Amino acid sequence: MTMFEGAGARRLRARRLRRLVIVLGVLAVALVIVALLPQDRRSGSLAVPTSARSGDGKATGVVQGVLHGARSGNRACFTVEALQGHVILVLPPGWSADADLRLLDAYGQTRVKAGVSTSFLGTPGAFGAVPGCAAPGRLWYTTDVRRPLSSSASS
Repeated sequence: MTMFEGAGARRLRARRLRRLVIVLGVLAVALVIVALLPQDRRSGSLAVPTSARSGDGKATGVVQGVLHGARSGNRACFTVEALQGHVILVLPPGWSADADLRLLDAYGQTRVKAGVSTSFLGTPGAFGAVPGCAAPGRLWYTTDVRRPLSSSASS
């Protein structure tokens, strides 16, 4: 445009620029909202007992032992026979399991598979039962899963 463009042309250009900024702002807000939505279970994944209490990150203890998994319909139950007795794992929101009884975090990453000796950071709960678990036990509100070092790696 020339130096002598009309006021109408300047307003039209400013209006287009405002529309572009508004559209980009709306798109940015939509992307942030989608990113903040809770992670849904993946297609074909199994539900596991979850609680917001498990995701609070405030671990007060550790349960260690071989992870046992059992499937009941579209649900999976993970337990550990530990020094504390029969322990039922209650996991952070968004966690799930797959058909091979691998425990998946909220991002779909495998954390551990049934049959592996594992440490579970968390806090103890009451003795009780949860949907998908056949037998009652001590609830363990899991905040993190850590695989212990193998004996050959520590020697």
